Amino acid sequence: MRKFIYILFTVLSATFMSCNDLDLVPVGQLSGSNFPSTDDEAIALTNAVYYPNIRISTALGYVIDLTSELETNGENPNSGGDLLSKMQVDPSNSYVATVWQFLYEIVTRANDVVDKVGSSTTISSDLKTRLVGESKFLRAYSYFYLVQLWGEVPLVLHNVDGSNTTRTAVDDVYTQIIQDLKDAAASLPAAAAYATVDRGRATQGAAYAYLSKVYLVWGQISESAGSSVQQERYQQSVNYANLVTGYSLEENFLSNWSKTNPNGKESIFSVQHVQGTYAAGDGGNHLVHCSFYGGYSNTVLPHVYATSNKWNDDFDPRDQRKRGTYIKHLWDPKTNSTFVFDRVRYAKYIDTTDISTSINTRDINRTVIRYAEVLLLKAEALNELNNGPNADAYEAVNQVRRRAFKHFPVTNSSSDDLPGGLDYAGFKAKIQQERVFELTYEQNRWTDLVRWRIYVKTLRNAATTGYALSTYLKQDVTLKNYRLPIPKAQRDINPNGLWQNWGYDGYDESKTGANPYAKLEPNYASESH
Repeated sequence: MRKFIYILFTVLSATFMSCNDLDLVPVGQLSGSNFPSTDDEAIALTNAVYYPNIRISTALGYVIDLTSELETNGENPNSGGDLLSKMQVDPSNSYVATVWQFLYEIVTRANDVVDKVGSSTTISSDLKTRLVGESKFLRAYSYFYLVQLWGEVPLVLHNVDGSNTTRTAVDDVYTQIIQDLKDAAASLPAAAAYATVDRGRATQGAAYAYLSKVYLVWGQISESAGSSVQQERYQQSVNYANLVTGYSLEENFLSNWSKTNPNGKESIFSVQHVQGTYAAGDGGNHLVHCSFYGGYSNTVLPHVYATSNKWNDDFDPRDQRKRGTYIKHLWDPKTNSTFVFDRVRYAKYIDTTDISTSINTRDINRTVIRYAEVLLLKAEALNELNNGPNADAYEAVNQVRRRAFKHFPVTNSSSDDLPGGLDYAGFKAKIQQERVFELTYEQNRWTDLVRWRIYVKTLRNAATTGYALSTYLKQDVTLKNYRLPIPKAQRDINPNGLWQNWGYDGYDESKTGANPYAKLEPNYASESH
């Protein structure tokens, strides 16, 4: 059962739906100065923090996956999705605005819980601790996306009028993310401690997993950190990965997206999509709808699909992730025959047990982070920490590979383990490839390429090496695409506090510098934006 998010939401919805700026109006204000005063009211207020995360699934997938070399868009020409896919994003893009809006809506609601529930003298102590921990986790989760997508963003920890906020230095945002996650880890129970009705809430394991990921990314991208600080962050990434216990890899890769296995043993944090509880009456996960829109057709393309069948062909045919990531052949019960797609479809959000209705029910949970990624994060952090892989790094990535090639138990060595003797660069290249095989269509690719500082090179190279990406204008990527533009509607409200990112309409070099990304990929520094 995954319905905790929606309890009493309708009571609060009128308060939550104003989204004209940062949405920083205290969400409990209309309910009286003593709200929440009971345990049930506190739970309801916290449940509502989760709701924008349900509504964001499509837009988040679009801004992170469509802007990579792996995915393109099948919607109408010049639609928001089409322009993202063609690297023609601008400050008026609807999906960019939606992601900003809903991430800050999560922040707003989380702030209200932290302040109101945290200061309450009438709510049960243990419950209060847990609810504040959940909200701090969700606030950190939101700011981690915000700082990766936009860089400096307003850091708001108490709800105020959003029209006067200013952008905060990247390192300061990361510092707050880390603090919120540490507070959450100290306050939250393990997943197994939750009752069945509460499965899907933030847990201590989710906080540890995110701490591992945030420390790794911060170590890689921080421009102010020296080598000793970077090393400390990589060590912290490893330390927190080691604390993620109580999870294991699903033997069947596709079990991670089965409606009969929500919040399974590999799932650390997933967005709960339950049919009939979303505002439109479905489950709200439009990644399901978008990946199989058009159904059994080679004439009508889905809203999202792979830029090339070569991504599918890159897999070893024995790797179960091939069939778990892409579908080329699919049984059609209406014709009692196998349908062959000209262009592969994404498999993770296609419910093959209910093909006729899966694109409309949209109730498969959206994976945010799972145990396989924690193992890959640990392997990558160890490689960064030691300037090359050690035995623990090999073991972490090899467990992921053993599951992929069906070698069980995954703790035993196998013939499909990575070859020994790899140096730093060789092992990093293997990790980068494993993340593609393991995590495609899970909203990681753009953020991965940006943190590795190979974004422009990767898209340009893919467009000229057999993937035919020039058809989708992926080669038009430039250094400005290292960040999204600040949404126009936000800058109209607060033009002084929300200066525009470099390369987009209205940017100010006194704020951005001449080209703040030139040193990230020097080969492209001379290009105009």
